[in-house]
Amino acid sequence: MKLCSMFHDLLATQNKALVLQFYKSFDNRRLSEALTLLSPDLIAHMSGMDEPLGLAAFDRIGTEVYNAFPDGRHEFSQVIAHRDTVTTCGFFIGTHLGPFQGLPPTGKVIRFAVMHLDRVSYGKIIEHWGQGDRLSLVQQLGVKLVPGPGVLLKLGLKASRHLQQETFARLRAIAQPDYPSQTQTRNRS
Repeated sequence: MKLCSMFHDLLATQNKALVLQFYKSFDNRRLSEALTLLSPDLIAHMSGMDEPLGLAAFDRIGTEVYNAFPDGRHEFSQVIAHRDTVTTCGFFIGTHLGPFQGLPPTGKVIRFAVMHLDRVSYGKIIEHWGQGDRLSLVQQLGVKLVPGPGVLLKLGLKASRHLQQETFARLRAIAQPDYPSQTQTRNRS
């Protein structure tokens, strides 16, 4: 039993070193070195993506981040390795100096929380789960999020107890322009 436990501890230590080497290679702009640590059969589950990514798509996303934030780096506050899985939690920090998801460079320094789970098999990262605080990222880049009419209507419905009838009718007319307000209905009579 003790020998098995020692084996798993050694395996976890090796896997932790490999995963940290992957992020260090990425941060040091050695993408080709980082890619050698990934399995050709990599499956990457990324927050905000409907489908898992293969190696080529994961490489494209990494290259986009690499080009958009050329000084980008990971700062991990916690790294946990257990058997074949390594969890890294911390922040990604960088300066937005290149185009990123259609947004031109802003020159702004960003810092947002990230958490990754990487599964290692035969000395390669074979599966990756990535979660980043995308809302914080886009806000730091200066993107303003504006709710659509449907959200405004729902907010208006929830607050309707506190709104005067006329104000609510105007809000509803803005959110649903095809729906005549009570004022318009009364004016037609």
